Amino acid sequence: MKPNRQVAVCSLLSLVMQSANAADYASDLDYYQDFPVVLSASRLRQPLSEAPNAMTVIDRKMIIASGFRSIPDLFKLVPGMYVSYYKGSQAFVSYHGSTDQNARRMQVMIDGRSVYMPPVSAIDWATFPITIDDIEHIEVIRGPAAASYGANSTQGVISITTRDAGEMDGRSVSVTHGSKGINDVSARFGKRGETLDYRMTLAYSADNGYDNLTTPPNNIPVTQFQANTLLNNSNDSNQARLFNFRADYHPNGVDRFDVQFGFNHDMQGVGFNDRNTGNNTNPFHDLFVNSGFLQLEWLRQLENASELSLCYFHIRHDKHESLPYYLSGRFFPGPISQSTQIGRDEIEIKHTLPLSASNRLVYGAAYQTSQISGKGDAQALSLNYSSSSDTHEYRVFAHDEWRITPKLLLNTGGMFEQDSTGHQNVSPRVALNLHVTPQHALRIGASVAYRTPSIAEEKYPIDRLPRILPGALFVPSQNVTEPGLVPEKLVSREIGYLGEFPDWATTLDLRLFHDQVSNGIYLSSANMIVNGVSSTYQGIEATLKHSFNENSNLTVNFAHELASSNGPVLAAAGQKYLKPASPWISDILSASIPRNSASVLYSQHLTHDVAFSAAYYYQDAMQPFDRGAIDYQPIQRRTDVRVAKAFRQDGGVKGEVALVLQNLFDKGYTEYIASNLFNRRGYVTLTLKW
Repeated sequence: MKPNRQVAVCSLLSLVMQSANAADYASDLDYYQDFPVVLSASRLRQPLSEAPNAMTVIDRKMIIASGFRSIPDLFKLVPGMYVSYYKGSQAFVSYHGSTDQNARRMQVMIDGRSVYMPPVSAIDWATFPITIDDIEHIEVIRGPAAASYGANSTQGVISITTRDAGEMDGRSVSVTHGSKGINDVSARFGKRGETLDYRMTLAYSADNGYDNLTTPPNNIPVTQFQANTLLNNSNDSNQARLFNFRADYHPNGVDRFDVQFGFNHDMQGVGFNDRNTGNNTNPFHDLFVNSGFLQLEWLRQLENASELSLCYFHIRHDKHESLPYYLSGRFFPGPISQSTQIGRDEIEIKHTLPLSASNRLVYGAAYQTSQISGKGDAQALSLNYSSSSDTHEYRVFAHDEWRITPKLLLNTGGMFEQDSTGHQNVSPRVALNLHVTPQHALRIGASVAYRTPSIAEEKYPIDRLPRILPGALFVPSQNVTEPGLVPEKLVSREIGYLGEFPDWATTLDLRLFHDQVSNGIYLSSANMIVNGVSSTYQGIEATLKHSFNENSNLTVNFAHELASSNGPVLAAAGQKYLKPASPWISDILSASIPRNSASVLYSQHLTHDVAFSAAYYYQDAMQPFDRGAIDYQPIQRRTDVRVAKAFRQDGGVKGEVALVLQNLFDKGYTEYIASNLFNRRGYVTLTLKW
């Protein structure tokens, strides 16, 4: 960010501080009461104003008011976050623009369990064994958090917390029906006991994905070649069946045992070409995904307010597909079948303890193993293959919170990691938090983070058959990995401000950031996986929350971001996507960042148990990082509304009926791929509880 801009913003913050209430400083307890408490930034319970990172908290009220039925869409409520879809069921969420369709640099956790898949550096949102109604709240760390969560947290961390086992004591049924083939149904049951609480969810969800756009989009001039590359996305449906269970056993006031397990069976419509076309290596077919997890956690309260926890989890993620193969209009009767299996086991021990009245420490260690295997068979071509690989890593971490004075807090921490491929990373973080008054706080921080190459990037087999299916699950490729591929490195610096204005019932969160990435991994124009990208991200983010009264709330998010990179390197690599060459893009990374984005969420509780909410989403034009010029995204504007009526029947049955309209004004826009056309859609949900 330019020095004069930094000076101007810092001067503005200084004026805000000087005009704030100059009352005596409050006690430590007052600080904890002024700002919401977060858990994920440092692994310590801290008020938001004392966390070492900028954070966004999406609570249950915001989740309901948004009207979303898809978990990834919730992150449209986070400043600077980019949410889009490769297919109707294949979402990706990233910080600072589109990067690529896998969003490799965002860590995602559910109840402390990482669902990031290191073998492929990706998040499969469609296969989460939870529904949006299972979520209690979400904490989003905006910026690198490798000091707490290790490699692959370079952009940030999404920490999803599901509802406690004892949150529900009874039963509920929910049914959703709407346009675009939307049909969801879920049933929940839970019971609280003196020593045992448990809850479970059974759910089914289905939709037809996007509308298909079959003509050149967005009124932009395109060549005939580009028009012919427009993908046919009419096979875009999704059906998911899932189950999850959570139990909390608390036999005494010292120990707690948390048991969770779940399963998701997902069927996705994939492929981009009708089978009757000429060269068709990816015809319409179904992709089947089975995913499951088991998580066990033990917490013990020790003396002097310290806590010990031991957690183990196992995740499994299996994909398989079978499809016919066409070449020059000729049908080969033997189908191509292929599958991928990914597994992960992790165990972690953590100890939290107060060292003194002004100092707290959390430290721990973890061990993780990951496996990936793939196999395929192309009968008609007399080709078959099988490949597998595994890695393991261990890490140790620590974070210290030192209250130097009642106004000044120092957060320091770091993590050391080593994996079986020989990578060793040390990721430090330091942040200084100053309470100028109990209602106004400044934060200055810096950190270093890494993203290790995935197995698919580092050990891609090249000695077998060439790639025959674009976008295949684990088919070997002609891509060659550069010898000595090293982790990507990010150095981040930020200045933050959090302020509460009680007289106006308003809070303000500002963040100025400057991130530098080196050794970025990318697919070069020579079809090699190499290091070589150097890039810089900088900008400002803001969140303003205002309460008109106890029944009416407003949240406004805004981000202004700029990016630059060694443009000639990426532009040369990008020509493989931009066919024919697009000279107007000299730096495809910069073009992939929406310069301005914003969201507004307003909710109002009316009389007669009626609730109303409305949301507006804005995103500047951009060119997706790894897509062709045909997929250029113009400005996006979208308005959603939700109206709900609660009721209570005799016999204790409670319920709610809600109507959601998305893209109310039908501002049809495309996402990531030009054929992903989002027009107006609506659905009604009926929920009964007893």
